[in-house]
Amino acid sequence: MMSINKISEYSFKERGSKFYGFLFPSSSIKEFEEGILFFKKKYPEATHYCTAYRHVAEQIIEFSSDDGEPSGSAGLPILNILKSTNLVNCGAVVIRYYGGTKLGKPGLIESYSKAIKNCVNCAELLPIYKMAKIEISYQYHQEKEIQLLIRNFELIEKQSEFLESISKLFYCPMDNEDSLIQKLQSLTYMGITFNRIGYTLMIH
Repeated sequence: MMSINKISEYSFKERGSKFYGFLFPSSSIKEFEEGILFFKKKYPEATHYCTAYRHVAEQIIEFSSDDGEPSGSAGLPILNILKSTNLVNCGAVVIRYYGGTKLGKPGLIESYSKAIKNCVNCAELLPIYKMAKIEISYQYHQEKEIQLLIRNFELIEKQSEFLESISKLFYCPMDNEDSLIQKLQSLTYMGITFNRIGYTLMIH
């Protein structure tokens, strides 16, 4: 799977109509809705705002909207571009200003597909990886052992809490998870404890 970390855009004219395509990061429905609201405020006089998204957690969730265009002529072609390029955790919108000439359903499909396809071509596509979330608790004098774990298992520190002891949340590449757990189990005699919290997705 692939994703993006910044907006890409592409615009063109087709028989009088203006099309503005945008591909933007979105990891939740709320982020998607906020993104669409932003573009509606930026282009308030547009005729249509046709949209799609693909989000992934435990499974991929997809959505598309024709926003008044003939059924299947706008939202679905946009979604199909996201699917064909294996993009997730992103949203897409194509904003149309009607120019007075009807394009017909084939023309609409071609135009909406073109807008997002070129947004994808302009974007930097980044691999997205599934990471294990593991919390490790230890004493201050055991920092050296934890630093070895970070280096040996490619851990990414995300959160930390310093009280009587130290607790840190790490992201661990899936390929290293089992080996890390085995190593942590071997350290429990030292009072180092851990908790497997679940999984997340991360752009590298």
